[in-house]
Parts: sequence; structure tokens; C-alpha cells
Amino acid sequence: MQSAEVSPQHRSPLEYMREKMAQADSMFRSGLSAASDDADIIDLARKMLALCDEVGQELHRICPVQPLACHSGCDTCCRNLIQTNPVFAALGLAEARRSFDKDQFSMLQDRLASETLFCPFLFDGKCSIYHSRPMVCRGYYSFDVELCKQGEYSEKNMGYQGDGAHAAHQYMIFLFVLEQRIESIERELGLDSGPVFLHDAAHVLLVTPGALGLWQSGRHGLFAGPDVKA
Repeated sequence: MQSAEVSPQHRSPLEYMREKMAQADSMFRSGLSAASDDADIIDLARKMLALCDEVGQELHRICPVQPLACHSGCDTCCRNLIQTNPVFAALGLAEARRSFDKDQFSMLQDRLASETLFCPFLFDGKCSIYHSRPMVCRGYYSFDVELCKQGEYSEKNMGYQGDGAHAAHQYMIFLFVLEQRIESIERELGLDSGPVFLHDAAHVLLVTPGALGLWQSGRHGLFAGPDVKA
């Protein structure tokens, strides 16, 4: 007798997220352990974010959400100090090196040196590394621009709402838990897990030769800038 299969239309969001969390855990653990150079770590970060994009798309299919207020040029959440994991800071800087012109990259260097109080990758009201933006940025959402301007975005005080929650909230929870899991794996491997401020980490990566290698060898405090409290 064959076991009944769960229809994709009736898949539980929690079951799906658990499945993808296990996949992400395995991918990150094996990928970080096997990484031999900066390119391997940056490629791993890119693959992790691709998995996150897949999860976001599927959650929007199985537990739809009303249209969000977020749109291109809306930069309220970008005007904060962004915290992330070192591997995603490395990916963000690598994307800037790849896609920025000389003048834009020079402006980025100036921002990183001066410790700007908003995301250094924000240009003309838009994220300049959108497809490589950190996980925390992918979890932000808002239904009301005015509330967003007051800092009341992501329904951040709701906590997990079960399978009945809408897609944007489910995705935010998935990303938060995955960030915690990534940090746990890094600690298991003897690495400094952060979180770190994006501008501090990007600045260190920019001015310190072999910074990622030093981090991977177990150097602690490498990405801690003046904004990080001991």
C-alpha cells in the first residue's frame, strides 16, 4: 500500500521551512568546512541567498500575503546600521567590486572610511547590491509606509504565528532562524560568528589583505568596529 503524498497546494509552511532549513544547514556546514579561498566563501553565500529566494517564492505561493507597501526607492529600512554575517558582508563587497563603476566604488570607499550611519550600499534611494543583499534586508517588509517611517515594520513584535501566518511574516521568521543556525555552525567550527555591522565588516574586507582567510583560520574580533560593544 502506497503512502499518501501531500499535495503541494496543501503543504504546511512549517513543514516546508523545516525541510529547507535542513537543506540550508547541510549546505552551509559542508560548504564552509570545504572552502579553501575567498571565492569559495563568496560562492557559498550566493548559494545560501539563492536558497532563501526559493523559500520566499514558495511561501508566497502557499500562504499568500496582501500587497506590501515596499517598492523601489523606498529606503526607510536602509537608513539604519545593518547587521549581518561576515560571509554576506563579503558577498556584498564582491558584488560592489563587480558591478560599480570607478566613481561609485570610490564613494563606497569614502563611506566605509567615515563610518556612515546608514547602509553604505544605498545609492539614490535604492540598494546597489539588491540581489546580493543580506538576509536581514530580505526579511523587512511593511504594509504601511507611515508606520514604516516610525520604525514599525516587519510586524517584529508578533513572533511566530503558525501555519496561518502570511508569507512575508513566515519568510521573516525563516530568515531569522537561519541566521541563528548559521552563527551556531560557525561557532561549532571555531569561527567568530558575529553578527557584525555591514559597514564595519566591508571596511575591514576592503583594507585588510586576506581578511576572510584570517577569519576562516579562527581570528576573533576581526570585523568588530567601534559600533560593536565588547
